Amino acid sequence: MKHTHLFLLAICAWFAFATPQASATVSTADINWSEFLSQHDMYWDKITIDYYGGAIMGNGLLGTNLYKASADTYRLDVGRTDVTEGRGQMPLYKAESHLYNEARLPIGYFTLATKGTVSKETMRLSLYDATTKGQLTTDKGVLDFKTYVHADKNYIIFESEASKDERDYTWSFVPLTAISPRYVNNSGDKDAQTNYNANPNPAVKSQTDGDYNLSIQNLVCGKTYVVAWKEVKAGNQRRIIATVSQEATEKQAIAVAKRTIAEGFATKQALLEASHTDWWHNYYPASFISLGDTKMESFYWAQIYKFACASRPGKPIADLQGPWAVQKTPWPAVWLNLNTQLTYSWQYAANRSDMTLPLWQAFKDNRENLIKNVTEIAEQSAWTDAMVMSRSSGYNFYRPLKPSLVSVNQYEVGNLTWLLYYYWQYCVYNNKQGELKTDFFDLLKHAINYYVHIRTKSGNIYHLPATSSPEYGTSPVDCNYDLSVLRWGLQTLLAIDNKYGLNDANKAVYQDFLDNLTDYPVDDVSGLNLGQDTPFTASHRHYSHLLMIYPLYTVNWEQTENQDVITRSVNNWQSLTGQLQGYSFTGSAAMYASMGNGDLALTRLNSLLGRYIQKNTLYKESGPVFETPMAAVASIHDLYLQSWGGKIRVFPAVPTAWKQASFIDLRTEGAFLISATRDNGQTVFIQVKSEAGGLCRLQTNIAGKIRAQTLDGKEVPFTVLDAEKGLIEIDTQAGDVLQITSYTAAAKLPMPLAHPASETNSYGDNR
Repeated sequence: MKHTHLFLLAICAWFAFATPQASATVSTADINWSEFLSQHDMYWDKITIDYYGGAIMGNGLLGTNLYKASADTYRLDVGRTDVTEGRGQMPLYKAESHLYNEARLPIGYFTLATKGTVSKETMRLSLYDATTKGQLTTDKGVLDFKTYVHADKNYIIFESEASKDERDYTWSFVPLTAISPRYVNNSGDKDAQTNYNANPNPAVKSQTDGDYNLSIQNLVCGKTYVVAWKEVKAGNQRRIIATVSQEATEKQAIAVAKRTIAEGFATKQALLEASHTDWWHNYYPASFISLGDTKMESFYWAQIYKFACASRPGKPIADLQGPWAVQKTPWPAVWLNLNTQLTYSWQYAANRSDMTLPLWQAFKDNRENLIKNVTEIAEQSAWTDAMVMSRSSGYNFYRPLKPSLVSVNQYEVGNLTWLLYYYWQYCVYNNKQGELKTDFFDLLKHAINYYVHIRTKSGNIYHLPATSSPEYGTSPVDCNYDLSVLRWGLQTLLAIDNKYGLNDANKAVYQDFLDNLTDYPVDDVSGLNLGQDTPFTASHRHYSHLLMIYPLYTVNWEQTENQDVITRSVNNWQSLTGQLQGYSFTGSAAMYASMGNGDLALTRLNSLLGRYIQKNTLYKESGPVFETPMAAVASIHDLYLQSWGGKIRVFPAVPTAWKQASFIDLRTEGAFLISATRDNGQTVFIQVKSEAGGLCRLQTNIAGKIRAQTLDGKEVPFTVLDAEKGLIEIDTQAGDVLQITSYTAAAKLPMPLAHPASETNSYGDNR
């Protein structure tokens, strides 16, 4: 049963907005964020023994997950994203040593055991405050608790107030064995069992020094991580501060842990909590979106919350587990043939590009490793002027890619170039011109040079040797996965060179390569093939052979000559259902959205939410995998705003059932911030903020005669390119704020859509 007594947003004002007055700048500051997000809080009226149903919290480094351990015992999982084996490239298990020697490690969990038998339990995770509160009722009393991971300090806070005997509930820590979850998952792997030596058992020391409790884990690599906690009791109240430290020596790790906890207790409780919630309150207003489906809107905002739990500036990149590591999973590393790409696909449109900075910093920090990954290439120059990424690696990206891996379908050459597409988006969405023509250009040039070194030629046409389409099971010549990213990469290098007059030494080589690159292998039945003479005939979760359709858009729906092959290719992929997974539905949703088919896109997103997304919005394939919910955020954006091919499309694929739609400050190519409103199925208001100036080509989808005005009411000239679609072109100056409306329809400003109380708080466990 739904938690219906929370509140119903009073959004009657939605229908009362008149044409915007002069200087009525639309801003996310207009949103009552506390009220809006509270309808999307996760709520539990029962807490189950389920990792995928717990209250997840984090600060980009530390993470916790609160759920049940047994009938009257609750567990608070503890994770830290940079706690890894750290053994480096020691000889082990063929080409996959990183899955053991550099694996993420589980740390352990706290337990709370009540004194009595639990008869009632409730819990609520506030997205706005990033805090979980709950109440446990037993036959020995009532226990109220509050817990959070501090936003910018490495504290895990647990506070409680209990009555009667429940004041003496038991709090303890259970360390987990420091062993690669891949080893546990592949328990029958004899090579791993023979060569993977275990770490020593942790040492748990209670109240050894000033009431500090310590769990000390020394690792074979020489590092030590320590879980430390301290309890302070005062009457019915109890306060616990815990932390995880990791240092080069045991002495250093213990000292850091104690110092961290001491600083936490030295800060007034109210001030500590206020500094935590302030961070989160400042995080959300970067952009705003309200959807025509309550559950999907709740899901969307849970992902905005969840990513900031998993990574943020100054922290490690987001891997497949986030900060909520588990004991058993095949995926204890960084996967680079789809997963990282999807994880970082949505932040630019959401105006949260700074959240991707750890990834681009990792590229800079590990540049030499990307070069060292080039192996077994005949041309000696390839060892210095090229880069490549393997299927997976540790955080340092080091894992050599050998062409001989083609025999086991792991010669995946396109991974780096595909990931660089999102670095390109970071630059062009945020007007990072200096970075675009230096750091980005350098990385992309090295990625494309790898193709220059391995290409073949037949007559005047360049081809690619056999390479692998990720995880499909075959490695064709002229693999479409590689041709799609290669063509985009060549086009992008040349465009940057021409725009900035770089005159790169290889410019003529790239132009010749592009001009004479073989076409995509295609047939009349399956559409786009995997590669030469290799139709797509078996179900497969990856859509790597369709990257030219999405996200690259080098083959797109506006090219009428390509509409037939796009339709055949996407429908063929989706018709082979046996191996489809969650991100198969996010990818197809985005492809259908690019065709303007919001209804079909919505069916795919609903399939994802209904079949794959867990109670706390996590996603699993044999273990927790982070990327799919993040990819769904990008697909949701595409219903409301698309920016590719030099054009901004406002409400290009809104499902017909969503008569109202609203967003503020979504970001596009060219550093434009767009806000818009759709009322009764019609676009009635658009605001454009131009950060960098320049030509803004805008498909408004506003019916009838259009007007554009400055905030002080001055008319702004524009060129109408397509009156039917409301396609206009405006020359903007940096700092311009323009509002575009219809002469005939009343404008309404973007605001939250009203949702019935019976549909709110969709996640948690209250159904």
